[in-house]
Amino acid sequence: MSPELSRRTALRALAGLPVLMSAGAFAGTREDFAGALARDPRLLGFATARAETLSASLTTLGGRLPPGLAGTLWRNGPAEHERFGHRYRHWFDGDGMVQVFAFADGSATHRARILDTPKRRRETRAGKRVMPAFGTPGAGSLTGPDDMNAANTSMLAHAGRLMALWEGGSALEVDPETLAAGKFVVWRRDAAGLPFSAHPKVEPDGTLWNIGFVTRPRPSLVLYRIDRSGRLVKVNLVDAGPLGIVHDFVVTARHLVLLLPPFVLEPERHATFLDSHLWRPDLGTRVLTVDKNTLEPVRRHELPPGFHFHHGNGWEEADGTIRLDLCQSPDPSFVTADLRNVMSGAMRFGSAHPRYRRAVLRPDGTAAIEDAASGVAEFPRIDPRRTGRRHRAVFALAGDEGGDGWPLRRAARIDPERGETDGWAYPPHQVPEEHVFVPRGEAEGDGWLIGPFLDTRRRAAGLNVFEASRLSEGPLWRGVLPYPVPLGLHGIFTPA
Repeated sequence: MSPELSRRTALRALAGLPVLMSAGAFAGTREDFAGALARDPRLLGFATARAETLSASLTTLGGRLPPGLAGTLWRNGPAEHERFGHRYRHWFDGDGMVQVFAFADGSATHRARILDTPKRRRETRAGKRVMPAFGTPGAGSLTGPDDMNAANTSMLAHAGRLMALWEGGSALEVDPETLAAGKFVVWRRDAAGLPFSAHPKVEPDGTLWNIGFVTRPRPSLVLYRIDRSGRLVKVNLVDAGPLGIVHDFVVTARHLVLLLPPFVLEPERHATFLDSHLWRPDLGTRVLTVDKNTLEPVRRHELPPGFHFHHGNGWEEADGTIRLDLCQSPDPSFVTADLRNVMSGAMRFGSAHPRYRRAVLRPDGTAAIEDAASGVAEFPRIDPRRTGRRHRAVFALAGDEGGDGWPLRRAARIDPERGETDGWAYPPHQVPEEHVFVPRGEAEGDGWLIGPFLDTRRRAAGLNVFEASRLSEGPLWRGVLPYPVPLGLHGIFTPA
């Protein structure tokens, strides 16, 4: 592919995203969910935010904020799960809410705002829900993926811009002072509107890599290289064969590596984006290794079938062997069933949950995968200074199979070569969210771990700050807000 995508190629790719969505009912009424929530307070994290904007200081419950901790934790996640009397069918569908936890002078404050995207404004004008979503049908006409862009998955701060990210469309600029939604980011004219995924990788030199996924004229991956100034250096479309949800990837010194699960899109099913996917374990997990200079595939491997959303990190040895970590389940039931149950008011998580695993990809084409920790693990984060380099510390939410309710109950530090090395369990009435590592000293893993949580007993959101090297000692500081906030997905930390 030439350095610039042809306009015809870009338009043909956009025409296939998303797949056709049929009209249909949502997950139920606000009253249905309110009744379920009254019976089971654990559903609080899946209720709609109580206001479009929130603002308060956190009250200290115990400990003291580290004096060196200064900066901002930016978070994002679906927060408007119901509007005009109807609920979405899936946790990933609701309009995004940007949250800001600011640390300065030994105190912490919180601000949040629902992102008023073009999709949301269109529905406001119509006075009803019209646009399809990841797992909920709709009847609105679509000219491209940004017509249904909920900007609800993660955040990115790069080259002086703050952006809210979604899986299937453009990054959305956000005003860091007002948290107002701005314009969709156009990296380059020929790439306008192409999907820009929610897990970009920023290397220590400021180079940003990302992926996207288009379905027509054939299933293809979009690959991006953006320099530290925010200039799109290269974009490429890569034919990857049968393709579906590809949420994350890893970078090494010389390559991008993508693991393609056998959960593949079949557009002729004419359902929601999620329901247009079919589980095809016969395909196995296909691995694509891409040269960072050309953005072209140079190696392919095969692994046993499995489903995953998130990676920890990847790196390569002198002989070209690549090792990478991921949180992998035997199938996609967590996303197809469990995360629908909660939206209809049933706190059931009956699937086999992800485990932390390590894949080994050898230059001769052979590959293997093995467990790197026992028990359930999700939302992995590393010391960002180790991106693309060998790492020994991964911070994740851990848990165990079985039991009732949210399966992720423990903040954990994992050495992929030794398993879990340290951890702290949350009390049963608190639901932890993704924890973010904040570097402090020079050594890998030297810093703090910041962990938001939802307290169903207090009906309030809170925040813990840990010494990252001593999680088992519990939080250095615990703070709470005077209100709850819906459970979010991903976040980033920017130092002061």
